[in-house]
Amino acid sequence: MIHRARKGTTVLATLVALGGLGVSALAVAATQPSSSAGGEDAMPYAIDVFPRTLQVMSWNMCGPQRAAYHCEGTGTPEEKTDVVTAQVATGRVEVALLQEVCENDLALLMSKLGPGWSKTFEGYQWLNDDGTKTNTRCGEDTGRADRVGTAIVVKGQVSEARSYPTTQPAAGQQTPFHCTTASAWGVRVCTVHATRVGANPNDPTADSRGAQFAEIKSVVDTFPRTVFGGDFNSRSPDDPKNTAAAVWPAGLYSTGPGTPGYQECDQTGASRTGRPTHTSGAKIDYIFSDQTRNWCIVTPTTKSDHSVLVESLDVG
Repeated sequence: MIHRARKGTTVLATLVALGGLGVSALAVAATQPSSSAGGEDAMPYAIDVFPRTLQVMSWNMCGPQRAAYHCEGTGTPEEKTDVVTAQVATGRVEVALLQEVCENDLALLMSKLGPGWSKTFEGYQWLNDDGTKTNTRCGEDTGRADRVGTAIVVKGQVSEARSYPTTQPAAGQQTPFHCTTASAWGVRVCTVHATRVGANPNDPTADSRGAQFAEIKSVVDTFPRTVFGGDFNSRSPDDPKNTAAAVWPAGLYSTGPGTPGYQECDQTGASRTGRPTHTSGAKIDYIFSDQTRNWCIVTPTTKSDHSVLVESLDVG
């Protein structure tokens, strides 16, 4: 992917080399952009400016080859995994929070990244009316049989990987919330794929998001240092088009510096909004952290219906 510089921002980027199965990133120098939420940013990274950072990416890959996911025409597994490796190469991404990733595609990604990277994966499940659960497959019944789910990919070692229970629909798609510790930084990282309204085929108006967000907050509040992100399937609480802003619990989404809650990657001051992250024109993807933000980029891609978010955090 190519990041276009916002008007007025000068960027000097060194070409990266993609060799064999590994990814080698050369130094990239850039001026730090303003905190404006408008337009696209170039990758504003310089090793000497930010020596102790953690770059976190969140992306809904739109990987399933199933009609219900509407991912047709968004690229091959090779192209989708190349989006992630490009961010590793050009943005020095060290943690990738992935949603709607197929298990075989995750294996392909890990082979491209090479040794020295770790992963955790949790599959989606379908809750049947009789109470049984079946794994959600990446393809239709006549196609791929590998699971689809969420993943956390980390440079280096991870520890204490686990899934945390959250309120799920009484029937239909069940999506996980899970975390692991990025050992090199001592930061607990988590990925979210919140339940969309209508996920329960027996009750299409049921909304589990409010309960899920409160439960996620109660989990991340216990971590000394944390980054959590993903597809929240909800507009920002200050978005005038959000008719369900109450699903965001107090103390989750910060209302500005010095206020309770977690700062969002694309947040500007007290405004809890940001650039669109979905082809619908809505912001529904987020990265939250209690660490100091250096910069945030939001980049649309034709390889998914979701944009790529990358946040640089000062974890020194």
